[in-house]
Amino acid sequence: MNRFRFLLRVSLLAALVLAGCQSPNVRREKAGHLMIVGGGLDDDLRGVYECLLKLASAQGKPRVLIATAATEQGEEVHSEIVGKTSALQAWSPDVQVGVITRETSTEDTVKAIDEATGILFTGGSQARITQRYRPEGRETPEWHAMKRLLARGGVIAGCSAGDAMMGEFMVLHGDNTGALAAPAKPKNSTVIDFKMSSGMALLPWAISESHFFERDRLARLVVMMETAGNRLGIGVGEDAAVHVDLATGMLTGLTPSDSLLIDATHLETEGQMRRGLRARLIRQGERVSLRRLLDNKPPPPAGKPPHVPSVLPITSPGQNRQLALWRLFMNAHHPNRGVWEMNFEEGWKLQAWPDKGKWVSFEVSPE
Repeated sequence: MNRFRFLLRVSLLAALVLAGCQSPNVRREKAGHLMIVGGGLDDDLRGVYECLLKLASAQGKPRVLIATAATEQGEEVHSEIVGKTSALQAWSPDVQVGVITRETSTEDTVKAIDEATGILFTGGSQARITQRYRPEGRETPEWHAMKRLLARGGVIAGCSAGDAMMGEFMVLHGDNTGALAAPAKPKNSTVIDFKMSSGMALLPWAISESHFFERDRLARLVVMMETAGNRLGIGVGEDAAVHVDLATGMLTGLTPSDSLLIDATHLETEGQMRRGLRARLIRQGERVSLRRLLDNKPPPPAGKPPHVPSVLPITSPGQNRQLALWRLFMNAHHPNRGVWEMNFEEGWKLQAWPDKGKWVSFEVSPE
């Protein structure tokens, strides 16, 4: 009986994940799909590859382009092409795989995209992607071809740099302390290591961030949201991915590894401190409507309880260090556990505590 219940739970979870990847031909509206992968897209990440290929098969035989614009020249590009092609064909022997690089001409790139049902952007530098396909926010024939692919119900997936480039704006470089200090300093200050630029403008409701938990990019994402005027941010960790249905605005967790959805509706800035923030972990199979969040202004976050914070220790290096930020939000999610705090070597700190439902309230500030 216990084994039966276990198998039933596994089957239901798989059904929920694939339900978030419904083929666009079952809808009247075709606006396409985005898949945002935080980094480290291993060949055995079932939820990611199954969702990508299912969405790419909505119009018949899947035709997926591997886009290597972000990846360093030479052997690394070759390795990405061979690896991703082999992985796609392992999951779907019938998939047609093509490649577009930075060197592919505009004419050939547009033709390839117009014939594709999906694109998979590899990792590297997001600046290389936008320099090639949307320099300084300017529309190009290649960018219009990507928008046409989405309009006919196709899918665009991005890993690492392909994650970071999804929104209207993206970060070029910078750490958390540089981000927290940036608005208080002159824009031409050489002291501040933080810079944003135009992204690919494929994701309309939020800014996305890659390698999120492993590189502690929470404060940086909050400042990006503040600077760009975005209420919502999506932090996706390594081995983690989310699916965004552009027709409905539905966000779905695809992997056992979590992502973090941040709501800055009630953001308040006091010097370099940011408060009035909420966040919730997005687990595999969980679905959240980004449209509904933006259409219905939520009440202010829960006030900070008058407790002495429980400081979460960090052991460096290793997995304990890489997943400490995730552990803090897991701890802060539980009711009646007070305030949790983390102090980062970069010189900033985070405090978080339970809010309503699955949400957590938090604030970030210099240490």
